[in-house]
Amino acid sequence: MDLPKWYGDPYRSRHRRAAEIRTDGAIGSLNDGIVFELHGVSTRIIAWPGNGFQTESLHVLTFEPGQEMEPHAYGLAEEAMLCVQGGGEALVRGGWVDFAPGDMAFFPPPVEHSLRAGKEGMVVAAAISPPEFEHYEKTGLYNRAVGVIDTEAAFYAHNNSVPGDLSGPSQLAYHETAEEVRAWNLSADEIRTGGALFNVFRGAKIDVIDAPMVFVLWPGYGPRSTGFHFATGEPGLTSALHAHPASDECVVLWEGSARAWQGGGWHEMEIFDVVFAPCGVGHGVSFLPGGSLWGGFAAPPQLDLYARTDFYEGTGTFAAPPQERLDV
Repeated sequence: MDLPKWYGDPYRSRHRRAAEIRTDGAIGSLNDGIVFELHGVSTRIIAWPGNGFQTESLHVLTFEPGQEMEPHAYGLAEEAMLCVQGGGEALVRGGWVDFAPGDMAFFPPPVEHSLRAGKEGMVVAAAISPPEFEHYEKTGLYNRAVGVIDTEAAFYAHNNSVPGDLSGPSQLAYHETAEEVRAWNLSADEIRTGGALFNVFRGAKIDVIDAPMVFVLWPGYGPRSTGFHFATGEPGLTSALHAHPASDECVVLWEGSARAWQGGGWHEMEIFDVVFAPCGVGHGVSFLPGGSLWGGFAAPPQLDLYARTDFYEGTGTFAAPPQERLDV
């Protein structure tokens, strides 16, 4: 098997223990993590408490053509599921709707939900906030009786895992299907209690880190524990270097090329690479020729960003601005 060119990079998440990632971050990939079965679907663990994250988990789900996920619901966690490649249908607000690359289905607790793939199969990135620890019992890495993750065993399991083969180009696109469950046609209260279908190219337009972006999942639109922002940038643009004092974040390069600042240096990034930026870890992005698309999963949502906008009304309350298209 030909190994990816990043395989031997010592700053990659597979070569760093949980305490190192928690303190200084790492560079990961949607192709890099322990694989197990979750709700009947092959699942790769990207970020989770076993490698330094405390407030969210990020998984990559690979559906075979026609495969349907076991319906499930959580009593505490929110789940956000982004269609990355292929496509199918999502069970949103009690009905099956088209689910295509760029669409993000949001499910609050205790709403039952599921996905099913079309004839081409489907790849989905799913964020669960806060993490559901019982998922990891079947891997033998979490001991429910004492409430402990064996991070050393997790490090070796990740270090010996076989990388995936997800590759570009990006298939993310803007869609307006299923109008009855689209987030821009629902109130924040409706989304908070019943879920909705978002699209990463549409949200609250803002520029708070020197890069054009939209807040997609954030408290102004209903989510309480899950955040997702989507950004673009022209070649040569460098975002502000920043850290989030109370949020863990996974920032994914969805399209193009870029460099990411972390751990005191710049790191070359390729499509589907991930910046691991736990709470307090500084990070930023430099956009290379051709531009790029970035999207960050964060938990809890980043009040430090929202408080710098006109949407913030104080004491944890927010206006709900219109959802607009991101200019790309």
